Amino acid sequence: MTRMPMRFALLLAAGLAAWQPSKAMAADEDVQLWQIVNATGDIADGTRLTVDASQRWREQARGDEQQSIRFTIEQTVAKDVRIGGGAAVFDAGGNTEIRPHQQVIFVAGKFEFRTRLEQRFFDGADRVELRLRQRIQYSQPLGKGWRANVGGEWLGLLQGRNAGQGASTEQWRAQAGIVYQISDKLEVGANYWLLAFPRGDRPGRISHVPQTVLTYRF
Repeated sequence: MTRMPMRFALLLAAGLAAWQPSKAMAADEDVQLWQIVNATGDIADGTRLTVDASQRWREQARGDEQQSIRFTIEQTVAKDVRIGGGAAVFDAGGNTEIRPHQQVIFVAGKFEFRTRLEQRFFDGADRVELRLRQRIQYSQPLGKGWRANVGGEWLGLLQGRNAGQGASTEQWRAQAGIVYQISDKLEVGANYWLLAFPRGDRPGRISHVPQTVLTYRF
């Protein structure tokens, strides 16, 4: 490993962490910054625990700044197949969301496919919101300690939080990123997310999301 790639990764992560967007690019387009910290490792034979926390800087019009903490437990049930579940708490502007989830992950070579079902409980909502998420991700090694990843995800509402709100596509996500493995236990990464929110006959809303990720493996 040369010093230059290491310095580049650290400078990129530090630069994104220091930058906080202040206003939208347009009425239907905004920029956010997400910082995520993960801790993950095996807690039993074939059983993995992951805990993640995030800070998301967003405009007030997009829900205000948001903090979250989540845990997920996964069990390997067959070669390249894991099932699991967990729960999360999201807080933004004094409003709280409780979000249990269940998921299954299938790995095929460098591809990973994830199906996740979420139950979203909001303050003041008429009922629980049900959301289905389908994600695909591809990872490519780039050299010693480096890898790149690209992916996409569809998020669909099976049941909205408000009475009378039925099934619909809530958003689409596209992602590209790079990760550097500092040691056997520590990784740092930087991603770019493009979030697209369909709005029926109106033009869709777009969010640009630079993201930094720190992962610790125990």
